[in-house]
Amino acid sequence: MKKIVYEHPLNEHVRSLLRLEYLFAGILYRLKGSAEKDSRAVINYLIEILDFISRFDLKIELIKELEIHAQILERWESIPNIDRERLINLINKSKILIEKLRKIEQPLAESYSQHHLIHIVRQRRTISGGMCQSDLPGFYYWLQKNPKIRQKELSDWLIPLVPLREAIDLLLYLIRNNAVASQETALNGLYQSRRDANANYQLIQVTMPSEHPCYPEIKGGKQHFSIRFFEYSLADVQPLQTEHNIQFELSCCMNAGQS
Repeated sequence: MKKIVYEHPLNEHVRSLLRLEYLFAGILYRLKGSAEKDSRAVINYLIEILDFISRFDLKIELIKELEIHAQILERWESIPNIDRERLINLINKSKILIEKLRKIEQPLAESYSQHHLIHIVRQRRTISGGMCQSDLPGFYYWLQKNPKIRQKELSDWLIPLVPLREAIDLLLYLIRNNAVASQETALNGLYQSRRDANANYQLIQVTMPSEHPCYPEIKGGKQHFSIRFFEYSLADVQPLQTEHNIQFELSCCMNAGQS
């Protein structure tokens, strides 16, 4: 049975990681396509990432968080019957990514400031229809290149962002795989919870069958949150909270080393 996992971040840092994960996933998917629209989409996703990371020095945050996780994982080596091979792989991967991020000398967003094609598209994309052929003939010319050439150039332009993407993937993997899972029931479509104040929860996951007629809306913070389930009928009709009891799987995800 296919299931859907709905996620809700419990702090702005994890929210940022999820948004960047979404943008990178869009790039990786569209990069496989050979159509002009695929290349346009990759450029748009790339510019969204640059706009996002230009607001703060994400590199420093990622390095600090990876260092903390690496130290915690190293302490886990003394735990009996632990999967040492998997643990060592995670430790090594963390340390490799820390070194890759440290080697980035200038802010990532600035590294693209001299890229002419990205610069002109970035200037025009906020204008409705501003990326059409008549407004950006140079961009249109590039889009007419052989698809394999476009894909190769796009892959090369994305290389500076690879350590960032890999660090985000690893941190979210560690958070998602350190979870307390339980089966819960939302009475009349509403579930409210208070959690251990000492547990530093980062992310809430609600797992449900894909064919279920309801979807969850999660609100709240680390120690208190609520989940309301809405019945979905038609896209142009406002959904209503269900009056039925809804059973679902709840996972409260934490940083590595917490339980």
